[in-house]
Amino acid sequence: MDVPAPDRATLGGAVAVNASGPRRFGYGTLRDYVIGISFVTDDGVEVKAGGRVVKNVAGYDLMKLQIGALGTLGVVSQLTLKVKPKPEAAAAVAFGCAPAALARVLDGIAASKTRPVAVELLNRAAVRVSGGTLAGSDAEWVVYVGFEDKTAAVRWQVTTLLDELKSAPVRDVAESSDTAAIAGITALQHRPESRFIGKLSTLPSELAEAVLKLPPALPLHAHAMSGVAWLHADEALPDGVVVRRSPVERKKALSLGGAPPAGWELMRHIKRTLDPDNVFNPGRLFGDV
Repeated sequence: MDVPAPDRATLGGAVAVNASGPRRFGYGTLRDYVIGISFVTDDGVEVKAGGRVVKNVAGYDLMKLQIGALGTLGVVSQLTLKVKPKPEAAAAVAFGCAPAALARVLDGIAASKTRPVAVELLNRAAVRVSGGTLAGSDAEWVVYVGFEDKTAAVRWQVTTLLDELKSAPVRDVAESSDTAAIAGITALQHRPESRFIGKLSTLPSELAEAVLKLPPALPLHAHAMSGVAWLHADEALPDGVVVRRSPVERKKALSLGGAPPAGWELMRHIKRTLDPDNVFNPGRLFGDV
């Protein structure tokens, strides 16, 4: 899991926000790894869900309710996680492309024979503020493709992608023998210098169209194959972006969670059922939820 600020993060906090980063494309998010959970309700009762083994399908899936709930449904007290072995090898390929070719390039990666764990997209402004994470290209858009697997599999995937890129409208193709840049890209989610940070979600097939409509001067980085983009601004974020950071004096005038989703009434019902006294983080999501 790529959790921003891992030296300060906690498991409970990471689960509450369903934290993820570049590797979510290859490994999924925390929702895919929690197989057991305990949480405390507003009347002090501990509730347990799931179990200690992967094949556990008994009862309601209360785990998924807590993951990403931002602490609005209870206090997580215990977690049981599924784990994976550390990959044997890692490598990455980075390259630049022009705005007009962005959709074609991303479609090509989606159709690639390779199976990367991360496909990150950064505009020139994001590369500039990343502290040299992806130095080497001055293109308007930079794509970073990371691989992690057994040594032979990683080598084959890098070679295959390089061959595929020979006919693609890209430039400044560079290969590295690790995926160290992923940590720097993940850190951008909590970049201290950004007054406003927003999150935009769309279909992966529509990501290129969505990001090209945004102001190019604002640093933007995206999990390209997952349809998630992060945007940074000094004064204000564009409409339709979920606010993830804002100056305190501006929060009251902002809709932090964006527009209420289609399941708004169902969410309110769940909140009132699990937290009838509205004790836990009231108003954190939408309105009184």
